[in-house]
Amino acid sequence: MKKIILASSSPRRIEMLKKYVDITINPPSTEEKVNSFEHPQTTVMKVAFEKALNTYLKHEENALIIAADTIVYQDKIMGKPKNETEAYKMLSLLSGKTHYVYTGICIIDAENSKKVVDYEKTSVVFNELTKELIERYLKTNEYIDKAGAYGIQGYGELLVKEIHGCYNNVKGLPLTKLNNLLTKHFSINLL
Repeated sequence: MKKIILASSSPRRIEMLKKYVDITINPPSTEEKVNSFEHPQTTVMKVAFEKALNTYLKHEENALIIAADTIVYQDKIMGKPKNETEAYKMLSLLSGKTHYVYTGICIIDAENSKKVVDYEKTSVVFNELTKELIERYLKTNEYIDKAGAYGIQGYGELLVKEIHGCYNNVKGLPLTKLNNLLTKHFSINLL
């Protein structure tokens, strides 16, 4: 199997992918530029492509580069909160409502420059959140570096009423979609 480079520093993505294959971690040196009113699928695919391309341009070896980008969408794009105040606002907006989690995936084969870009969408329904619950959740600091200010794989699971679609997408890497793309376009299967 080709060397697989994950263009990410996300502990969740690293852990999820390492379960299946040996990977080299090489975080891109790109700035995630998000236009809050752009189509969410366009945004995540564009940012994932920029991350993969940045890593691809730094490597001359025969490798497969995988990058991803995740956002939360409810009337506008919600990226990672800059601070606790912004995280509080995000969680208040999500309270009792359905929002969508989009993850863009880009795979580039460094040997022949073949690239595939796609995305996954999952709907998430939040419980009604009290002011006290939001404040308790923020004290966990789990919101830091999380799109939409929550992590479903941690304490944030208590905020979620139900999901429709790929659970791993909400964690930040839709493994089934990734595996399907790897199998279809690169003849690689994670299993």
